[in-house]
Amino acid sequence: MRINFIMPGAVWQRVVLLFFICWSTHLFASTSNTTSANESPLPALGQIQVFEDVSGTMTLAHINALYAESPLSFATAQQKRLKPGFTHSAWWLRVELSNHAATNVALVLALLDARLEHVDFYTSRTDAVSQPVSSRYPLMEFTLAPGERLPVFIRVASDTALTLEPALYSSAAFDALEKRAALWNGGLIGGTLALAWCALLIAYFSRSGPFLVLAALCLMTALFEAAERGYTRVYLWPQAIEWSSRSVTVFGCTAVLLFIAFILRIARDEKARLPWRYVLYVFASLECIGAAGAAFGNLFVFAQVGLYVNAVFGFVTVGMAASLARQSTPTARIMLLTVIFSLLNSALRVLETLGSLPPALAWLKSDIHPNPAVAIIGLATHLIVLAAWVNHVGKQRRAARTELADWQRTEHDRLREQVARRTLELNEALRYAEEKNRQKIETLGYVSHDLRAPLATISSYASLLLNRADSKQATLIQAIERSVNYQLALIDELIGYAKAELQPLDIAPTATDLPALLDDIAEYAVALCAQLNNQFHYQALTSLPRQLTIDGRRLQQVLLNLLSNASKFTHDGTVMMTVRARRHEQHWHMGFEVADTGIGIAIEEQSKLFTAFRQIQSVNGSTGLGLFIAQRIVNTMGGELRVSSALQQGTSFSFELIVPFAKDLDASQLSVVPYTSIGSAPARPQPKRWLASAIPPRSDRRDLAVLAKDGRLTDIEQWIETMLAIHPSCTAFLTEVRRCVEALDFPGAEALALAPLEPENIS
Repeated sequence: MRINFIMPGAVWQRVVLLFFICWSTHLFASTSNTTSANESPLPALGQIQVFEDVSGTMTLAHINALYAESPLSFATAQQKRLKPGFTHSAWWLRVELSNHAATNVALVLALLDARLEHVDFYTSRTDAVSQPVSSRYPLMEFTLAPGERLPVFIRVASDTALTLEPALYSSAAFDALEKRAALWNGGLIGGTLALAWCALLIAYFSRSGPFLVLAALCLMTALFEAAERGYTRVYLWPQAIEWSSRSVTVFGCTAVLLFIAFILRIARDEKARLPWRYVLYVFASLECIGAAGAAFGNLFVFAQVGLYVNAVFGFVTVGMAASLARQSTPTARIMLLTVIFSLLNSALRVLETLGSLPPALAWLKSDIHPNPAVAIIGLATHLIVLAAWVNHVGKQRRAARTELADWQRTEHDRLREQVARRTLELNEALRYAEEKNRQKIETLGYVSHDLRAPLATISSYASLLLNRADSKQATLIQAIERSVNYQLALIDELIGYAKAELQPLDIAPTATDLPALLDDIAEYAVALCAQLNNQFHYQALTSLPRQLTIDGRRLQQVLLNLLSNASKFTHDGTVMMTVRARRHEQHWHMGFEVADTGIGIAIEEQSKLFTAFRQIQSVNGSTGLGLFIAQRIVNTMGGELRVSSALQQGTSFSFELIVPFAKDLDASQLSVVPYTSIGSAPARPQPKRWLASAIPPRSDRRDLAVLAKDGRLTDIEQWIETMLAIHPSCTAFLTEVRRCVEALDFPGAEALALAPLEPENIS
């Protein structure tokens, strides 16, 4: 996601504008307060007397008796004694209030320090004055009559640093002061929370760890300011006075800890060389100890620990700033800016707390405690650091995007050149590999062909010797014949592989007599179905054209493979072949379907059905190539072989071909193949009848049927060679068988062997 960073100039203008608005408001508020005070003068506060109760156990009765016996035991308060700091003693203040006006005056006597734990007010009117819960300062509200003098004792005890400076206000003036303080403090705390929210959003959208730490730092600073001014005591935990005192130290130490984490995170992410890195780790550990001890341990001890550790850390930041000034990297400059502004803010706080602001900074003084002007300057420094860091991150991102774009462009050009070079090399390697593979396959085909001829001769002579051998010789000759047949089978596989690799499936469309072709196929199918007692049905669903421009040999091969499978997986059932034709413009849309009532095919097997050497069941030693060959032929002819099957219900294979006209046809050139009855062959021309002298004996033809059924190419060719040697008069029949074998039409060869003959022509 893209982030629009704030321009540095606009940020500086807003910071300066905010600063002058706050200064003007501060001056106006101070002037208004002075004018009001001049118009309505307050009763005199009188002299403040201080007594230190070292034991911390004296009660009001002890103090009254002590003051009555020895008034000098209460010393006049000096500036030093009004800020005793950390002490275990209880401090008693005595002030005497008098009203010289002619009317009653509503007054508020307050100690403007929200960190004080135990503050009790005592007057002659009552032993102890209850304090309002809604007040963020310890205070006493009362009314003085005209001319009345009221002595007040104040007992103060706390584990935090003590500041004993009571202030007297009229009720109206105190309310006005609190309203002005609420405006200032609300702007301070709200502005710090707004910075935290902005840093959190930037951290979320930019996935930046330093901004997340900065958001936590701003949030903790807001909590520290709220706790130091007493707002957390009023709004978050009004009944937990002790925790209100502890929370100031806890939040302060945690804020310094997050500041250290912010510096370390910047140095790590930016890979900057940060001096005194391990010293910062030590201070981070001390801040953790101080925060945990102030929350759960002795506040008197850990409040001092936190104060002294932070003071020493201020000196360390001075040295770190000096070391960073020597580095000219942008990250070092940003870190130097962060350290300088944080150090400036801390110094202003210390000077304002000690009352030692120089005359040049007298305009920062305020009657609001703690002084919001100093805190507002701290808020402005946070804003400056955030703006500078956002600007720095924006520059880094722009530089990174530019560098990334350049790298992508360079890498794209390099990859494009590399891909082009590698593609050229791969193409050359592919052409070289294809050429070498073709040469190897050609060599394999030549060698296999040359080996087959002498082996076939040896097999023929072995067959001749077997007819004249005795039983002992027959055993040896049969062993030779088996070895030769095994070698011939291996050679046939090699020749088939070489032929398939070198010669893609060829389709040679010619003008084909479709009814005659279908009749021949039906005649073969009748013989195939008779083996397992199946009935064959052939039906033309529409009028069929007499001639088509199609490769009839390949179409016959497909249909015979489908019919052979149907007859093998069907027992005592029905096999049906249907054909339909539809004329569209200059083409015929031919549809063919072979269906059976056999065992069917499971759904999970149908997706693997057309894979080479895939068998549904092992039947009669088949190789599983029939459907693969049929699908390959159909795809080459522009169709798609589809299957529909259910277990124990049968299977249907169908495909459609778009075939051009052989010539212009009219209605007289269409033929209709009528529907045939169950168990009969279709009406077709009479098949060829072989003369008795031109047909091998029944036993030899039975052997041919077995070999064709098993698809044993080499054995069939050997059978043909043997028959030519033994029965030369059967050349026509053997030529027809060879034609079927060369077309891999084993069902056709089997049908020739089992074709029904006239009784007088059967040997």
